Amino acid sequence: MSESNLERHFGTERHRILVESLSHVSKEQNQHRCSEEGFIEDVGAGFDRNDEDCQYTYEDGCSDEDESVIESDVVQLARSLERSSTCKPFPNLLFALLYILIHGPHPMGESNLSFIWFMLQSAGHSVPSLSKVRKFLLPGFVPSLKFLSPDRYPFYYNSMRSTLSSCLGKRKIARDLTRYPVVTSIYKEVFHGKRWNTDPRFFTPMITTNDIPVFLRECVAFSHPQFGMTTAFIVKFFQKGDDVELCFEGDLLLDARQFKIAVPDSTIYFLPVNTRILFGRTEQCISLITSVEQKPTDIVQWEAATDSFKRFSSEETAQYLSPHPFKAKAAGRRVVTVPLVLFSDDTSGNKSKKWHKFESWSFMLAGLPRNLNAKHENIHFICCSDQMDALGMSGPIADELTGLEMDGIEVYDAYLNEQVLVIAPLLCIICDNPQASKLVNHLGGSANKYCRFCMADRDTSPCLVCEERSLQQSLQQMEIIRSQRTEALREQHRTLYGVREVSNPLLHVPSDLYRCLPVEALHIIPLGICKAFLKDVMPKLSPTQKREVLARIRAFNHSGFKVKIHGNVCYHYQSFVGRDYKAWMQMAIFILSPYLSNGQLIVLVNLSKVFQIAYCSFFELSKAEAWHQICVDFVHSVRDFMPKMLRKQKVHYILHLVQCMQDYGPSSSFCAERPESFNSNIRMQNIFGNKQAPSRDIAVHFAVIEHLRFVCEGGYYNDKESCDTGLHDLYYSNQVQRFLNSAPSKELNAHKAIYTAATARMPSGACDQFMFLKVTITELGVESTLEQILKMDPPYDVIVHLGSLMDGKLQQFKAVMSHTVELVHAGDYIELDPPFCEFKYGQLLTTIKSEAGHTYCLVQGFEAVEQPDGQPLVNSFDCPLYYLSRKLFTVDSSAIVRAVSMVHECGSSCKLQDAELFQNVEREEMATMQCVLKHDWTLPLFCYNVYCIL
Repeated sequence: MSESNLERHFGTERHRILVESLSHVSKEQNQHRCSEEGFIEDVGAGFDRNDEDCQYTYEDGCSDEDESVIESDVVQLARSLERSSTCKPFPNLLFALLYILIHGPHPMGESNLSFIWFMLQSAGHSVPSLSKVRKFLLPGFVPSLKFLSPDRYPFYYNSMRSTLSSCLGKRKIARDLTRYPVVTSIYKEVFHGKRWNTDPRFFTPMITTNDIPVFLRECVAFSHPQFGMTTAFIVKFFQKGDDVELCFEGDLLLDARQFKIAVPDSTIYFLPVNTRILFGRTEQCISLITSVEQKPTDIVQWEAATDSFKRFSSEETAQYLSPHPFKAKAAGRRVVTVPLVLFSDDTSGNKSKKWHKFESWSFMLAGLPRNLNAKHENIHFICCSDQMDALGMSGPIADELTGLEMDGIEVYDAYLNEQVLVIAPLLCIICDNPQASKLVNHLGGSANKYCRFCMADRDTSPCLVCEERSLQQSLQQMEIIRSQRTEALREQHRTLYGVREVSNPLLHVPSDLYRCLPVEALHIIPLGICKAFLKDVMPKLSPTQKREVLARIRAFNHSGFKVKIHGNVCYHYQSFVGRDYKAWMQMAIFILSPYLSNGQLIVLVNLSKVFQIAYCSFFELSKAEAWHQICVDFVHSVRDFMPKMLRKQKVHYILHLVQCMQDYGPSSSFCAERPESFNSNIRMQNIFGNKQAPSRDIAVHFAVIEHLRFVCEGGYYNDKESCDTGLHDLYYSNQVQRFLNSAPSKELNAHKAIYTAATARMPSGACDQFMFLKVTITELGVESTLEQILKMDPPYDVIVHLGSLMDGKLQQFKAVMSHTVELVHAGDYIELDPPFCEFKYGQLLTTIKSEAGHTYCLVQGFEAVEQPDGQPLVNSFDCPLYYLSRKLFTVDSSAIVRAVSMVHECGSSCKLQDAELFQNVEREEMATMQCVLKHDWTLPLFCYNVYCIL
């Protein structure tokens, strides 16, 4: 560490607080430690600035993110202690920290905990015993419940009711929770989908407007733009697009005068005064509602097709005007609908991830946006067991789901600041294919009727979407199977229907379970079809071709990619995990195309298009038919060119993908990737437990974590009691958030300048230079670069700041934060905000910052290749073509949207050849002969990679 850096460290606020925090150690103890053990009293002296053999320095261990996190934590904690000396409901701050340490999602072994206690006691702290901290019971804690499976195996269960109460009691969750369906043509979240928008089970049954509580199935007076004051029968409350204001959908109930205005040429028959004419639907803002009207006693319906009236019978009128069932149950309280998403999976109970299988259940709130539901703190554990499967634990889940939907529960809503009645119906269940088949009593992928969505036959109709399965139909088929007298006949009917007749409590919940199990993209495409395609292609490649494939991967520019492929794809593809296959699918078409037959290439192109659909960030309803045709084309190409793959269940499931996206939004809304990562928490709890009663220990631990978060976030317990500000501030410190909720640095330091858009960065690991067109920035020279920029007549203020670079007054940075707060490195291809410049895409050459704090980016622009009719020209993979122009320009750093993927269109001059590559082997650089791809950069033609996930 340099002397200037060391002196700067001594002058920081963090160093002062760290030194003061050690003041509890007496001077005699300190001197004794120095003489006995050679400790140095000065904190900074522990870093030897003259030791040449020392390879590790202070700056190496802390990036700019780490230093800011630690410093802000220490300062924040010190200020918290000054304001509050208590951490109610904990005895003191140290007790609270130890409790969080023991009950965090990342447990520690007994020996590690004992050593921590030993260190604290040796430092002179008054530390409570380990057993006392473990046995401490937070007020309001609801313990796990014990149940027995049908086979009499015990398992422990965390009630969804108590978890829902905790979630609604957290203000930040209650604030971000979507409570009404959102009507839009562009689906980005699960609450945009048709399932939430069309099924009355998911409609919130009431609103309050102008201090008037209004329920569904009530008549309201409102101001209609055409008819003036009129009446509507409410059937739905919803939110239109991104508008905050709520709307209602209702049946127009016109009187004779208003009907004459609507249909002036129609003859109105004699109708009693209190008769209302049902005249279609209307959608209006709820602010137009003025009062709740008395329901009419006589209704006729106008049928425009026949130009006549249809009078409702007394029974039809009574049924039509019957009040909403939750109006009486509400008893003056507000009613809120919070649909649930369940997740079921199996995971290993040890470090090898191979043995000791646990099956588990957890759930999420469907009303939270995707970015919040992806956090582990918003994935709520229900139960697990190593002695039974998920179906064996489904009894209490089915009972509770029925109660939550039919009766609801009373909870405190931190956003509305009042007691509300919550209805929590089941929206969908996320799981892999074998688990999904088990949950609906389907025979699975090995059956002849291998589809759980339709009655498709493996041999006769694998490319067709056949008759849709339903819960009622399957229950009837199970009864037929049970009625057969012999086992041979029962087996024959199981094969005929594709179902088994086992007892299943989930089939009796109010939801149609066959519609609650959408196609899960992770197990269908990356871990399913993509893996099968590689298993068919890779063994047929020669050793030389495999070396060339690796060379093409090394030469591929990973700009815009979230992750890179690790390992040799030619040999280790069967060991890849989901993220590896996802990275591979974004480049596979450009890497493998020279080595595939025409048929295989057609299959891979169609598979890449399906992958693009499955991992889109939003789903446009207008494109549903075209996207479904892409899925059909893929299945047909598999049938024509790779028929062995057609027998796989996962290939047929592609035909149902678009329908599931229409029901639940983009597949990332119901993908298993984040819930599956939650399995690591379950596995770690078992590894560090005593393994005597794992179901109980794991359930209790997650119940404690859930309640701990609720208390620390200011939730009310024991009749309106809440934690002190000391505990609240401690919980929201960066280090506790990182430990307890696995919060990333970008969120923890969102207020820091380095984490805001348009900020220049110099992260560790970024290259000093990059090669392009065989010219580096240093070889090009700053002066000649500026000369080219100045010829383009930039704005005067840009000229002033760039001109000072010649005098060394500008700093060069290796990266910049984009408009979407993503780190973009020099050399990356970028998307630009159109209002700021004429180019849509470019390559970031460097980022410069003036003394005045202005940040500019030097960019080389891409120009689109267009057809004579002005349409963009695309290559054989349907990727738009661009050429890299010689135009250099500067843009404000806020104009960068994100990094994108551009792929060089190789010509005959781009050659594969053997060359020496230097690699670090045991801290030494060793040269090895490997095949490399040498791009000819004088060919400036590129294609925009539409298959890259942004």
